[in-house]
Amino acid sequence: MMGGSAVPPFVGAGNLIYRSAVVPRFVRGSGCFLEADDGRRYLDAEAANGTVAWGYDASILQEAARRCLDLPALPSFCESPLRLGVLERLERLFSEVLGAPGRIELDLGGAQGMETALRIAFSANGPGTVVVFEGAFHGRSGVTSMLSSSPRYRELLAAWGLEVVRLPSPDCRTCPHTAASSDGCRTGCISAVTRWGSELSGVGGAGFGRKVSAFIFESVQNVGGMVVPDPNLLRAAVDHARRQGAVVIADEIFTGMYRVGPRWGFQLAGVQPDVVVTSKGLSNGGAALSAVWAREPLADAAHYPPGSHSSTYVGIPHALAVVDTVLDRWEAWKDVESDVAALADGMTTRLTAIAEAHTTLIDRVDATGGTARIVLRGAHAPRLRQLCATAHRSLGLLVASTGMAPDVINIHPPLVITPGELDQMAEVLDLAFRALAAEQSHA
Repeated sequence: MMGGSAVPPFVGAGNLIYRSAVVPRFVRGSGCFLEADDGRRYLDAEAANGTVAWGYDASILQEAARRCLDLPALPSFCESPLRLGVLERLERLFSEVLGAPGRIELDLGGAQGMETALRIAFSANGPGTVVVFEGAFHGRSGVTSMLSSSPRYRELLAAWGLEVVRLPSPDCRTCPHTAASSDGCRTGCISAVTRWGSELSGVGGAGFGRKVSAFIFESVQNVGGMVVPDPNLLRAAVDHARRQGAVVIADEIFTGMYRVGPRWGFQLAGVQPDVVVTSKGLSNGGAALSAVWAREPLADAAHYPPGSHSSTYVGIPHALAVVDTVLDRWEAWKDVESDVAALADGMTTRLTAIAEAHTTLIDRVDATGGTARIVLRGAHAPRLRQLCATAHRSLGLLVASTGMAPDVINIHPPLVITPGELDQMAEVLDLAFRALAAEQSHA
């Protein structure tokens, strides 16, 4: 059984850590495993929602520390060769794929990076409406909670002056139109995401004073239930936004750095964003840092003058050294895309077998790159997540579930997970589904 302790009296209980009454307390990690203070081991098939693509590798932090021994602290208003070197390396990650030069801004986390992206868009277009998809999640800050779909994110803190318009969901499971054909979204679906900008739509476009300043999308909606938008739908939405003068922003906080296959998730649909925000694949969880790439000339001094943005800790040498070290790891991984494709195949094979063994509980399984989802026949994801941690006698399994998709289990292990570890994952999942089936039969 899972050990751990309930919420201590001195700890704020609102954090996602305390979704369960009892949680493990981790004291060490190695590879794809964590160990709790009671000795129980856990295989991480959640990978801290994408931050530990390389697993729990202490050598990354040790090497990063050696890189900044002579510069242990630096205020954010001071430049350094280390920061410039990291910025130059980051910029190439985008311009090599997009075929256009750009500039990099740094921030602390995903939500802060999204706010920086909006600053750049508003600097170009003026403050205006922001268009997103239903099912979107872009953070929990005051501004980004307005972008995220769940009303829960706006109940306690929200930037109510920000006008946000939501396009219909790109998830065929919840699409209000006729079910998608075998070739993808139908004409009605594409029409629904390209109607804004007219007199009748209620949303201003290029010909109006109050127009859309930015269109933001996720190439895979993680929190929305691991939804992969139909490429034709996403391309149509991006093309329409650009015709209407909006800055197109790709939220690659979760999907960036090969998590869903290619280096950037937007490559799945062949779209060309103007601004890209990434974070979790850059530091392997070892530092708080996000990067915002903006196509020239959006972030040059004429369009985005000095003082438009500042963040206290983005010059910390330790964080920059962690990113520098992780980028070395990515550059050394020569066959990363083919290896991630093999991971997708491995997860598909194992999850398909589990689905065939538990047809009363599982509707379907999908895998995209280093991510997968189990679509359940009911809102069982929170309970299944608990059972994955406890069903096996000696091994727990960490999987993801979200309030926005209570019928979906999200799986995204470290990209370095081995076939043998995938077998262990499948074994625990099977036991968890057996336990859930027993509970359902008793109920």
